Amino acid sequence: MNALIASAEPLQWEAGTGHRFAGVSPALPGKTGFTLLGAEQTGIRFTNILTIASAAANHNLMQGAGVTAADFDGDGWCDLYFCTLEGGNAIYRNLGNFRFEDVTQQAGAAAPPGMFSTGVASADVNGDGWPDLVIGGNNAVALLMNAGAGRFTNATTACGLITKPLGANSVALGDLDGDGSLDLFVGNYGDITILRSGGAISTRTVNGKPVVSGRFARRWKIVDGVLLEFGEASVVYLNDGKGHFKPLSWTDGTFLDEDGKPLREAPLDLTLSVVIRDLNGDGVPDLYACNDFQTPDRFWLNDGQARFRAAPRLALRSMSHF
Repeated sequence: MNALIASAEPLQWEAGTGHRFAGVSPALPGKTGFTLLGAEQTGIRFTNILTIASAAANHNLMQGAGVTAADFDGDGWCDLYFCTLEGGNAIYRNLGNFRFEDVTQQAGAAAPPGMFSTGVASADVNGDGWPDLVIGGNNAVALLMNAGAGRFTNATTACGLITKPLGANSVALGDLDGDGSLDLFVGNYGDITILRSGGAISTRTVNGKPVVSGRFARRWKIVDGVLLEFGEASVVYLNDGKGHFKPLSWTDGTFLDEDGKPLREAPLDLTLSVVIRDLNGDGVPDLYACNDFQTPDRFWLNDGQARFRAAPRLALRSMSHF
């Protein structure tokens, strides 16, 4: 197989106090090299559906939905799997020459009913050579195991995934502990916007300061006199190699802060997207979470044994806040 490898000039690093930095010059946009193909040409007729009523009732559903590509049936062509918030997910078999057919029903690849599917990833999680599907949803997470030739069974209950409604926006797979199996990072946002969805909060005074109390005290906090909404803790799972997952604890010493101290509580972030990548070039995949509003992005450096330390404070000089 021929590969095209892009090259770039080496970065010119400058020294700072306790850090170094390099300027970058992004290339100006030019021709993309892509041609838009319509449904008439591809056979793909799929729409991510979200009704106005559902969006009004829960603004968190407006985050969008995902798509993944893999050769699910082993014919050498890359197939496509689409998620939708309402309605049914769909898998399209690649017939070649950019033509596809909907094989969702015969593949058994529809997500559980009422799932509000968002992020999705495809990879072989049980080591049998067939790409499986991990689907994040506003109110659940699902694992569809590929039994071979693109025929799927729902293995969510048996695989150990947390199925509580945590607003799983994004999922990513990678070998975090070096055992050869693909581990899982699920980025959670929170299943509902509490106040906009009709919820109410209460406060009480503690040591002369107002604090949120009651049902939503975990996700609403008063910070410097400002009432702020937070999300849910994301989940990192280790895979035993057979598609069974065990969640890691945020507070048992597995995750350390920038100073090397164990976290005392799980970050309750509004997570939009997560990735697993080797971000510092040491050959070990790290974790990055892109978070919304006042919750900062999280950058976790992996020691190679699935133990993580927050990247130095100066590693990210700026990040976007919405």
